[in-house]
Amino acid sequence: MSAYEEMMAQQRGDAAEPTGAGEPVQPPDAEPVAGPDAQPEADTASSSMARLLEIAANNADELVAEARAEAEELTSTARAEAEQVTSKARVEAEQLTTTAREEADRLLSETRTEVERMKAESEEARNDANREIADLRQTEREHRERMKSHLEELLAKVEANSIG
Repeated sequence: MSAYEEMMAQQRGDAAEPTGAGEPVQPPDAEPVAGPDAQPEADTASSSMARLLEIAANNADELVAEARAEAEELTSTARAEAEQVTSKARVEAEQLTTTAREEADRLLSETRTEVERMKAESEEARNDANREIADLRQTEREHRERMKSHLEELLAKVEANSIG
């Protein structure tokens, strides 16, 4: 029943919905139909207005309740979506972290292997250099000894020639 029909039923004193038969429905700004138990015009108009305001307030309350319910539903849906997005982001972050850790471990292992290889090469080069230095020192000693022997022979010949 519309607000207008409800108001008109109240004026007539019946609460049942009109069936379409009976007296015609008048708009609110039309003059009320005077009947045998008609109230004064001012009482009827203020009563009608009060009823109309009551209906409007009820409609407003219903709309507010519907809006709140819809807002709660939207909020609930938004929270669920936010939780889903957050959960998905956490899973992706964990996967990225795991992948990054694995990559870092792999790179660290490769770097350690390379460092060990370079240390071994360096140690080998140092050992080769030390052997070569030892060989050169040995050659130097031998050369000095030969030079000394040769110079002593020459000196002995010079002394033998100068004495003799």
